Amino acid sequence: MSANPYATDLTVPELGILAPLIPEAKPGGHPRIVDMRAICNAIYYQLKTGCPWHLLTHNFPPSSTVYAYFNKWRRQGHW
Repeated sequence: MSANPYATDLTVPELGILAPLIPEAKPGGHPRIVDMRAICNAIYYQLKTGCPWHLLTHNFPPSSTVYAYFNKWRRQGHW
């Protein structure tokens, strides 16, 4: 992430509240390599700005990864 965070970035207390709500990685699969805080920050950025997913800034994880998590969590009722 960048040194100058976006206004939509999670603070440490906000992350503490949200962390228990982020689903765990599937057991027995490949270990999760993407930072969930960065995924959440990217989702909040997109929702706040309304930019298309593919136009997320380069300091976020790849837009396809961010959208995949958002869509999966939305379908499962987490979001």
